[in-house]
Amino acid sequence: MADEIIRELWQIKDAMAREHGYDVDALVAHLRRLEPGSGRVVADLQALKRKVAPDAAGEGDRARA
Repeated sequence: MADEIIRELWQIKDAMAREHGYDVDALVAHLRRLEPGSGRVVADLQALKRKVAPDAAGEGDRARA
């Protein structure tokens, strides 16, 4: 059963890659266009990295621990 699910996921992944010319940037742009109507919240990891930037001493949160 698990092999069937994995096989189907790989087929979907391969089809999506093929539809976008195996171009990661094109695939991401497509997914971002779909995102607003999906009802799902997607994390912005770049924004998260900016919020967790180390302090002036360069030690980040470890200095407070």
